Amino acid sequence: MTATAYAPQGKPKKASKRQELSREDMMILSTLEMLKKDLARIHQALDAVTDPDLIDSFVYELSAVNKRYTFYLQMCKQKGLISAMF
Repeated sequence: MTATAYAPQGKPKKASKRQELSREDMMILSTLEMLKKDLARIHQALDAVTDPDLIDSFVYELSAVNKRYTFYLQMCKQKGLISAMF
């Protein structure tokens, strides 16, 4: 059952996708977007450093954020929030 809103003339109007998402779904998508930005930031930082200890630090951080991103991406796919091809 999809949510519908009624226009002043009484004609049914489909609710926008944003209105149909639950608070949990919005939080999942928001977290996924945040992790995507974190991955880009870490890649930029990794490209800029030369110290072996900093490189190791960014590699470990990249691995951890990538695992979280993969988890949330899979969750989004299972809930049908994004295409399975993404």
